[in-house]
Amino acid sequence: MKNLPIFILLLLTGIIKSQDKKVYVEYEITNLSTGNPIYVNAKLFVDKTKSVYTINPKDTKYNKEEKATYNENDNSVTKIIYKSSNTAFFLITDKLKDSLEFNSTSRETKLIVQEKIHPFKWTIHKDTKKIGDFNCIKATTYFRGRNYIAWYSPEIPLNSGPWKFSGLPGLIIEVQDLENLFSWKTQTIRYPFKENSPKEIPNKETYTKIHLKEYVGVQGKNSTNFASLIQTKMPKGSEFKDMKIKRNGIELIYEWEEDK
Repeated sequence: MKNLPIFILLLLTGIIKSQDKKVYVEYEITNLSTGNPIYVNAKLFVDKTKSVYTINPKDTKYNKEEKATYNENDNSVTKIIYKSSNTAFFLITDKLKDSLEFNSTSRETKLIVQEKIHPFKWTIHKDTKKIGDFNCIKATTYFRGRNYIAWYSPEIPLNSGPWKFSGLPGLIIEVQDLENLFSWKTQTIRYPFKENSPKEIPNKETYTKIHLKEYVGVQGKNSTNFASLIQTKMPKGSEFKDMKIKRNGIELIYEWEEDK
């Protein structure tokens, strides 16, 4: 180390410092999948090993209208059920543990849902644009039933983004699916961020841990008053037996379902 030229020492010092930097981002989320627009403000805290993505229920605006749509062509029902909650949503990505976990409530049970970090397969394009003060590069990917376009900035060399998005050589500044149903757009970036940031889901010990695959199964069964909603939409003489339920959220199909 003593024999290294001064400029190499300065370069190494700069790299180490950039890795130690943290970033704070505020995203505006738009959800048009229900027909009634939902607008959400989310916060993201990122350091070199962990990211914390959180949403306060007070920062969500939408028109509550539960409904179910029946499609007689394939005997399927698309459900839209809104749930109000006083509990903030947290999604924690821990790179050292290769784990991702988020909190949820199924009926009266408080859950922490666990899964491994998804290995996104990004295609990086030549397209560039400036978003705010940052130069960004276009990237595309597929994730659980939807195709996405993202814009990331190598000027913030942290491998993270909103929600579960990660895997690019820079912070994801914007991302949206090709159908324009879901989008995340940056409103505020503070980089470097020197203040304290949350590290874990609050009151984590009061939750029951469950794996993602189990959670998806539970969600398919526990829809409040879903049977009565379906019956009001079905034509006379139709049966509830073996009816398919279509998802309308961000994740439409999971890896173990695609394998089948």
